[in-house]
Amino acid sequence: MTSVCVVSDLHMFCRRSEWNHYLEQLDRAAADADLFVFNGDTFDFKWTTLESIDHTVEQAVEFLRSFSYRHAPCQVHVNLGNHDHVQKFMDALDRLSRELGNLSWHPYYLRVGSTLFLHGDVANRKMNHRDLERYRASWLHHKKQGRIRNQIYDVAFGAKAHVAISRLAFPHKRTLRRVAAYLDDIGHSAGDGVSRVFFGHTHVPVSGATYNGVTYHNGGAPMKGMKFSLLKAKI
Repeated sequence: MTSVCVVSDLHMFCRRSEWNHYLEQLDRAAADADLFVFNGDTFDFKWTTLESIDHTVEQAVEFLRSFSYRHAPCQVHVNLGNHDHVQKFMDALDRLSRELGNLSWHPYYLRVGSTLFLHGDVANRKMNHRDLERYRASWLHHKKQGRIRNQIYDVAFGAKAHVAISRLAFPHKRTLRRVAAYLDDIGHSAGDGVSRVFFGHTHVPVSGATYNGVTYHNGGAPMKGMKFSLLKAKI
């Protein structure tokens, strides 16, 4: 059996995320894991507090390099989400994966045995893979957001609007139905041997919900006012 840890939606470098509160927990989990999956939106290039996208890429790469070195026996996988589906970052991940023997990256999903890991932005609406590719293309060269937009989002977060919006936008049944439709399209559904899916994006925790013969898990997000957990399993 392979011990795996999965974490989604850290949104590192976004000031509305409490990602820095969980760094020690990430290290403890990786020390005990055979496989560690950063399951999308690990870094937030759109809402970064750093001075530029380039600097954010540098810091993201340094984090992954240091993490992978510290946990050399563990295989580290980086799945991309919409907020880190950035061309400069992908180019850097290509170089980093050649440098580090225990780090791999995946633009859309990773399958290990009967378990599938994907970010989950296919839950925005019913999508096939070509739809997802088109949606992600709009993020490839996304601009860093400025001070005024950040202040507007700060006010919304202070009012906990993000909590209500996430719950309204991603009710469990509709979310699972949309993810399941995507799995059918890419050939990784229950009929293809998938029994368990880990996803993120919605910021709404899901613990062992079953839909069309597949069990789903989502650890939420460390955004202020929201629930978050690192997910552990044996596969």
